[in-house]
Amino acid sequence: MLDAIAIDRSAASPAELAALVAVAVVAGALAFRALRGRRALLALFGVLAVVTSASASLLRPAPRASAPAGAPKPGTALGYVSSSACLGCHPGEHASFRRTFHHTMTRLASPETVSAPLDGRPLELDGRVVRLERRGAEVWATLPDPDRVIAGDPAAGDVTRRVVLTTGSHREQAYWVAGARSGDLRLVPFVWLVKDAAFVPRREAFLTPPGAPMPPVRWASSCIACHAVAGEPRHDLERDGFDTRAAELGVGCEACHGPGAAHVERHRDPVARYAQRASGGADPTIVHPGRLPPERSSALCGQCHAYAFPRDEAGFWTDGYSRTFRAGDALEASRTLITPAALEARGGPVIDAPASAIFWPDGAVRVGGREYNGLVASPCHERGGGDRKLTCLSCHAMHRGEPAGQIDPERGGDRACTTCHGGDRAARHSHHADGSVGSACVSCHMPKTSYALLSAVRSHRIDSPSAASTLATGRPNACNLCHLDRTLAWTARWLAEWYGAATPPIPAERARTAAGVHDGLAGDAGVRALVADALGSPASWAASGGGFQAALLEEMRRDPYAAVGFIASRSLRAVTAIPPERVAPARTPAERDALALGPDGRLDPARVRALLAARDVRAITIAE
Repeated sequence: MLDAIAIDRSAASPAELAALVAVAVVAGALAFRALRGRRALLALFGVLAVVTSASASLLRPAPRASAPAGAPKPGTALGYVSSSACLGCHPGEHASFRRTFHHTMTRLASPETVSAPLDGRPLELDGRVVRLERRGAEVWATLPDPDRVIAGDPAAGDVTRRVVLTTGSHREQAYWVAGARSGDLRLVPFVWLVKDAAFVPRREAFLTPPGAPMPPVRWASSCIACHAVAGEPRHDLERDGFDTRAAELGVGCEACHGPGAAHVERHRDPVARYAQRASGGADPTIVHPGRLPPERSSALCGQCHAYAFPRDEAGFWTDGYSRTFRAGDALEASRTLITPAALEARGGPVIDAPASAIFWPDGAVRVGGREYNGLVASPCHERGGGDRKLTCLSCHAMHRGEPAGQIDPERGGDRACTTCHGGDRAARHSHHADGSVGSACVSCHMPKTSYALLSAVRSHRIDSPSAASTLATGRPNACNLCHLDRTLAWTARWLAEWYGAATPPIPAERARTAAGVHDGLAGDAGVRALVADALGSPASWAASGGGFQAALLEEMRRDPYAAVGFIASRSLRAVTAIPPERVAPARTPAERDALALGPDGRLDPARVRALLAARDVRAITIAE
């Protein structure tokens, strides 16, 4: 079990082992041809000895540093054997799993697992300096004492501590050092943006109000339920410390297939193994997600990709969900799915954000990474039956597709939708050219109205564009996230003409000003982040044309929310890379007025001041 927590760095690849086998075969054949009798046998044994020795060398794990003090210990939940136990019989699945970002979601910190440069460069924050550096096979951080910082001590001295864990590897990677209390891990105040290859302060990597302190985060309470398999916080209330344990760091095989000990034991017998395969039936010793009922297959994803709080909170602080939920179970027995009503009624320390920061006013979740909350509120899930019920596996596959998104290649494009909504109806329905972005089902019915990690993310509550809903909730509609240069009144007119939607009364300013300009300057911080992301997308550029994005993004770069400013700057770089010949379509005076552009192509200062004065200034924190 200790190896489940250790870094998996086996040096042998399938290609290397195949090469060794080929060498053995060729060498053996040459020996038998060149020699006879006893000399041939001795030569063959010599070849086999060399190959065996080389194989053992390749299979031997590479030297690694000892686990840092404070790292989670082996779990106590029975039946878990870690993903490494799956490799022998399932090499293909194991290899495809290791390609995913689930596999690398949490790892012991080492120079190999840390994505950021470890050159000790000074990272300045509030007049203090943070450094990350390599020391042999270890990673160390110098930073203001995190426990004193959390306690509000402005004069907290610097400490140098070994980095224990990394969390994240796709968009952002965060780093944890030991806190003052036993088993307590605290965040380094900088995170590494993987695609941007840049450090940013942690408070700027999330959507947080200017000047607001980041809530204290502890790995054993905030991250363990989703970033490890069968995590156990083991919180000691008296000393406020942790004896944290986990069956495996990261999202391993047993998170989706359940504890594997019984499966491994049964299939040590090759006769039992091949008999099971030949039967074609379900194996009772392991969970196959594809054989589960729809609700329970989606629950595999929902155990992490949902906002929920534990039904047994005292038990959670000791055992996490390791004893109340295993793959194949229903979620309801172990946790309560959060809705706006449940959140407002409950409050408390598990979820301390207001409902408005997690949900749109109509109950649609607005935080990325919580797609299960959207899925279960979708008509395709609620009303679908049998094979027609929308589940996570309707689109996604753990072992297929690209690591980013993990879309099943057989369900790409519109294919996941057209299994139920097929035929010529789909082509006529969109009113967009076949093959265009606007004709894609997800463009209209899964727009990017959730926010996570400095990006807009597709909503997983399947619904339809609605001008009335935008007015009521503030949530941007799919039409205006592409057609950023058009007003909400324009959207309402086309929805009425194409689909018979009722046209709501449109306020004068919304009827005059393009949705992208209005929402980018007057929307709440979450809306502004979504618009800043959309302004840099090829889809919106194709729909809106150019000539206004740069001016708007220049204004949005000055947003008081650092995350909005960062996204706007990233989109501005994308916009300025567009070839000049594609920059600006000819626009009428009315179209320029909708974009708040003056004759010089710049934003009208008076219009900008009016929109900023009307801004929704409610504090919004989205810390996904």
